[in-house]
Amino acid sequence: MKAIKLAWLELRRFRGPLRRFVPLVLILVPLLYGAMYLWSNWDPYGRLNRVPVAVVNSDRPVDSRGEHINAGEQFVQQLKATDMFEWNFVDAAEARRGLVHGRYYLTIEVPPDFSAKLATTADHKPQRPAVRIVKNDANGFIVGIMADTAQTELQNQINAAAHVTYARSLYGDLGQAREKLRLSSEATKQLVQGSDLSKQGTDALAKGLNGVRDGTGQLSRGVQDISDATAQLDQRLSTISNFTAERLPGAVNALVNASNVAANSLNTIKTTTGFLGQRAGEGRGAVEELGQKHPELAQDPVYQRALNNARKLADAAGTADKDAHRALTTAQDANRQALSLQDSMGPLQNQVRAITAPVDTLRSRAAEMSGGANGITSGLNTLAASSGVLHTGAGQLNDGAKNLQGLVDGTLEKIPPTNPTEVSHAADVLGSPTEIRTDNLNPAHVYGRGLAPFFFAIALWVFGLFAYLLLKPVNLRALADRVGALTIAVAGFLPAAVLGVLGGLALYAAVDFGLGLDPEHVWWTTGLLSLAAVAFVAIDHFLRTAFGAIGGLLSLVLLIVQLTACGGLYPMETAPVPFQAVHPFLPMSYLVDGLRVTISGGVTEHLLRDVAVLAGFVVVFLALTTVAVQRQRSWTLGRLHPQIEF
Repeated sequence: MKAIKLAWLELRRFRGPLRRFVPLVLILVPLLYGAMYLWSNWDPYGRLNRVPVAVVNSDRPVDSRGEHINAGEQFVQQLKATDMFEWNFVDAAEARRGLVHGRYYLTIEVPPDFSAKLATTADHKPQRPAVRIVKNDANGFIVGIMADTAQTELQNQINAAAHVTYARSLYGDLGQAREKLRLSSEATKQLVQGSDLSKQGTDALAKGLNGVRDGTGQLSRGVQDISDATAQLDQRLSTISNFTAERLPGAVNALVNASNVAANSLNTIKTTTGFLGQRAGEGRGAVEELGQKHPELAQDPVYQRALNNARKLADAAGTADKDAHRALTTAQDANRQALSLQDSMGPLQNQVRAITAPVDTLRSRAAEMSGGANGITSGLNTLAASSGVLHTGAGQLNDGAKNLQGLVDGTLEKIPPTNPTEVSHAADVLGSPTEIRTDNLNPAHVYGRGLAPFFFAIALWVFGLFAYLLLKPVNLRALADRVGALTIAVAGFLPAAVLGVLGGLALYAAVDFGLGLDPEHVWWTTGLLSLAAVAFVAIDHFLRTAFGAIGGLLSLVLLIVQLTACGGLYPMETAPVPFQAVHPFLPMSYLVDGLRVTISGGVTEHLLRDVAVLAGFVVVFLALTTVAVQRQRSWTLGRLHPQIEF
């Protein structure tokens, strides 16, 4: 109970116009800190649509397998349909400038070969296109982490565009495959027609073979006829042999005898006709001599008749003698020929036996064999014609088979590879058809390095807040004396400023050597920390000088506001509007921005602006402190007995 009474007495100590608000302010401190911090950071990921992001579409559409592929434009249209970020569709140069100067927190670049690589999905070795995301930690480290968090959604958007492209490519391939199959069906019909012709050719070939068979039968019959003819030849050769051996020699001998008799008879006739001619000539001479001796007889008709008759008789006897001489010569020639024939009978018989009859028989059977050969030739002709039809059908069958092979090969090209390695690669690419490659203009690398500017700013502000709990902001003796207000202000400012600079440098040394901060610009970092320590001390010095203990409370409230509105964690675009409104007027905003440049790298223009603004805070608040010191030269009862004092 005693403890409760003592506690109650402590609370009763806060009486008076201002003291009574002390417990209320203490009650509101957690509310201010917790509520404002939570309000500022309640749903930053839900406000990503306020974060400006540049999108560069450098993709070049391609035509593949009869389909026009423009995956980059498809991706852009899908981004436009979402409000993940505040999309700004610009060219590469503007995106680069905006990222460097902080107008964009990151850029998304669709490469020129995005569609071309997506078009390779049906190939044996599909390629995975990559979209490049470029960040700049100089604009904030957390926004990069937020981009990484949103990367999954971006990946889904890119994959959706890729899947649309795949679907078009796939359906295009299916359409081509269907057309190929239709052509294959026509080729198959040609193959069937060719097969029908082959069947007809085969039938014709069978008929031709039947003709050959018939010809062979005829040849067999011809051989039989040759056998029969051989028998007849043997019989006829016997008859001829008998005739030439028995009857022909007698007939030739008779002919020789008859010609000899005729020649002898004609010789006798020739002798007689010669004698008669001689006598007729003598009779004609005697008549003519009678006429010469008796000229008176020349005119006698009887004499004339006798003379004419004698002359005619002499002429007829001469003609008869000549005829008899020719007949004798002919008979003598016939006799010689008969004798010659008689002499040639022996060889003739031998020739007849050896040659004549077999040759005749052979010629006859050869004629029969020729008929059989003609039958074979006719059959072969039919077979050749059938072979031509068969050749034509085989040619069509071959053409149809070749077309079918070409179509099948073309269709096989459309089929994904079956090699286990290639299938694994294709499955990997199709499962995640695209990838996101992240780059960073000024990388912070680690979480602590990225958030160091924010925590450095907190540390320096807390130093200023606590410095004047231990140090007096104004030397009261100097205030009561005739020392100038500026001198008094500077005298109260310098100790904390120097300690603040030393404290900031100690903090930097511990973080750099202990944790490996390794800033891009060491001297700029230490200089900016020193300047910020001086500026923060100047502000706290003014608050403490002007408002006393309440100034410390205001410094705490200002710390809370700056924690939420300086942009040290999330982009200001994700904060509520009131925090965005006060952001440009807070000194911690410029320290955080400047340290990002000195630690991670970035645009020097930002750093120079931040230095100028912090230096301006120093000058302005030193001036305000001077004014406050000047006003404090007038002593009041409230100042002699302050209601609230720490």
